[in-house]
Amino acid sequence: MKVGYLSFLSGVFAPLLLPCSGFVPSSTPHGSLSNTRTLRLRSTISTTKLFVGSTADEEQKANQKIKGASFISNNPFISDCDNTNTPPSLAKIVSSIHSIKSGSDIRGIFTDHKSIGSILNVSNVSKERCLTPFAAYCYGAAFGQMVQIRSGKGVVTSSPSTSSRSVVSTNFDHWVDETSFLNEKSSQTIICVGRDPRHSGTRLSDSFCRGVESVQGVVARYTGLASTPAMFEFCRSNMCDGAVMVTASHLPEDRNGFKFFTKNGGLTKKDIEILAERASICARQWHDIGVVPPTSGKDGVYCSSWVDYMPHYQKCLENAIRCEVQQPSPSQISDSHLPLAGLRVVLNAGNGSGYFFNQILHDLGADVSNSIHLNPSGSFPKSGVPNPEYIAMIDETMRACEECDADIGIMLDTDADRCGFVVPTTIDEGSSCRKFEALNRNRLIALLAVIFQSSCPGCTFVTDSVTSEGLTKFLQGLGIQHVRYLKGYANVIGKARELTESGKASAEVAIETSGHCAMRENGYLDDGTYTAVKVIGLLARVTRSTRISAPTSPPLSLLDLIADLEEMPQIQYRMNAIKG
Repeated sequence: MKVGYLSFLSGVFAPLLLPCSGFVPSSTPHGSLSNTRTLRLRSTISTTKLFVGSTADEEQKANQKIKGASFISNNPFISDCDNTNTPPSLAKIVSSIHSIKSGSDIRGIFTDHKSIGSILNVSNVSKERCLTPFAAYCYGAAFGQMVQIRSGKGVVTSSPSTSSRSVVSTNFDHWVDETSFLNEKSSQTIICVGRDPRHSGTRLSDSFCRGVESVQGVVARYTGLASTPAMFEFCRSNMCDGAVMVTASHLPEDRNGFKFFTKNGGLTKKDIEILAERASICARQWHDIGVVPPTSGKDGVYCSSWVDYMPHYQKCLENAIRCEVQQPSPSQISDSHLPLAGLRVVLNAGNGSGYFFNQILHDLGADVSNSIHLNPSGSFPKSGVPNPEYIAMIDETMRACEECDADIGIMLDTDADRCGFVVPTTIDEGSSCRKFEALNRNRLIALLAVIFQSSCPGCTFVTDSVTSEGLTKFLQGLGIQHVRYLKGYANVIGKARELTESGKASAEVAIETSGHCAMRENGYLDDGTYTAVKVIGLLARVTRSTRISAPTSPPLSLLDLIADLEEMPQIQYRMNAIKG
């Protein structure tokens, strides 16, 4: 049926059909790439086709139509004759596309529709907070345009209605003349796409990749299961120009979304607003055509190539652990092939994307034989969607640590950009068995302050607003400045960048009590596995020092290092703001 549908399209929309890139089935093993070729419907949303020859007035009118469509979707008196001439079916789609904006991310309830057929198949399921494959396609096209323009790799062609020296409107930064792109005319813009184990991940990755490749000069590379921090690492290592992680983090399994990265880091809330407007224009064009852009269903992902970039990221983390363990003499990094030898570590990956971290710990000498939930599964069968703040995840990690008398337990959320720990309590010499407690929230921030006290004396920590007064006193006692800011990891990271770049402070750490943590030395990347690197490195150093100075003494708990932290009871109130 798919062949017949494409054959029909090839006759009706022949100018839009171009040779397709390789098809990667969902079962394709790592390292392989299918040579299957097919036809791909290339959307007219390509940067050149969409913007060449358009005027500022036309751009303004287009944006007004988008805003009008969003307004109309909330109006109970919709008719086919409204003031923007937007059909109700299109208004529903556009409103749904805008409704899944979530700060600096895209998040919504995954809602499937037919892979081929009328655009009404999309309109019929489009609701507020619903993320459809069609929305994924539109956001993929919009992100492809954004990265292409910002990377300076825009492709220039002449417009039938203009001279060969056309003006390309980006609507992302400013109007750009084609001459600024002449030297990059043949360059490809590369977008890397990864996902967490959710069952809807393959479907959305396929649609997003197709949207990316609908932009002329932009190609998609699919890396399969990955972590959110890894996607930014691929960008800054020049393996791609932009990257997207298909994930909804700790949200229920029926949710999904997108986290976007360029070489400058994650996108901002303003960037997401722009993407939503561009995605709406893409949706309008497909609505005018009247069909859904072809997708692969649940069978696989169409893209230019399948790549396995994760080993690169794993090597980065391995080198970082070696450096941490060897402090303060990183030059001796090669002296120990197994810097974590003698440590017993329990990793609870929660059946999420962070399972790979267990292999890194093993390769560096740690005993990880009691780690749990290492098999990625979109149904998260054991304890639900992993969240280091959930009592259930903390309790099961403590039980696993008690069973093997571990030195530390590490908990990662679904996409591994957030972590938490459980550690042994302070113990007496006569104790035969250790008990465990959670090392998270204010405790985790205090422990990181102990680490940075020696490496970056007098630095600044930026946290969310719900940290305790006890933590502030502890940080000040270490000579570290404490700046509280708006809740939300993007807000905290943005404030840290602002303070550092302005010269007002040296903000080395931006961290939320939820476990989201970004460090200046790591490019302010929100990375749960890198936070684990810092804590594991400290544990290895303390353990080694204790064994040398007092070999008969009981092991030291990391909680001993923050014994002066004044613990305070926490009460959280949530209020709904009502416009008055």
